Amino acid sequence: MTVTGEWRGTVSKMKGRNVLAHLKRHFPLTEVEFEGENGELIIYLMSGSPGLFNGDRQRVCCRITDEAHLFLTNPSATELHPSLIEEAIHQTETFQLGENSILEYLPEPLIPFKGANFKGKTSLYMEEGSQAIVSEIITPGRVGRGERFEYKRFASQFEVFWQGELQVWDSFQLEPRMDREGPELFNRYTHIGTLWILSETLSAGDLEYIQHKVIPKLPQLDCYGGASLLPKNGMIIRLLGHSSQELQEAIKICWDYFRQQLFHMQPLEVIK
Repeated sequence: MTVTGEWRGTVSKMKGRNVLAHLKRHFPLTEVEFEGENGELIIYLMSGSPGLFNGDRQRVCCRITDEAHLFLTNPSATELHPSLIEEAIHQTETFQLGENSILEYLPEPLIPFKGANFKGKTSLYMEEGSQAIVSEIITPGRVGRGERFEYKRFASQFEVFWQGELQVWDSFQLEPRMDREGPELFNRYTHIGTLWILSETLSAGDLEYIQHKVIPKLPQLDCYGGASLLPKNGMIIRLLGHSSQELQEAIKICWDYFRQQLFHMQPLEVIK
């Protein structure tokens, strides 16, 4: 059965507090919200479905108004299932950031099952002074069951608009049966991680820190990675690993640094 899930929310700063000012949702999506230690609004986006199935459509739209701060995540990995329908799973995520607002979006990994067909798109619309940290982790499948790169297709698109102008466009697509076989895809690494840091205040010094203080230590986590500045207002960090836990640990190290450097806030410990 095809399920269409939708979640639309507006986060605003009212009387010094970050609040979910407006909300519209359709099954199976719902949320749990509470205030973080630094005043940010923390939202766990949850689903009443066991996952997404071929043919499903899911939309997440969030507006963060001027000066507001949102940390968004989900409680567990998103499972991508096959079905009798050949049509792809469509997941679209759209974030509109007002002036001097902050978005931290660190979802749990995506797990494409054998035969799954996924197409995702994430769009950020940034205004002056806004900042965002966004991550994505892609697994090869149900590794515990010996499933590696047996999904039909995985496609992910990421785009960023700064004050209405397209500044970042990134596209990733993998069809394991059409490409090189599993273990050779990424020099025997199996898990893929990406961390986007978007801010007008990023500097070459931040890149130097990641390249000289973080990247050289990745082999201790059994990971491989690299970082580069975007043409404007941002940085991308790409990671390869053998497990979600390794990549999450590497991303946490980077996230902690940028949270202190950009937001002047202590690391956030998220309980799952």
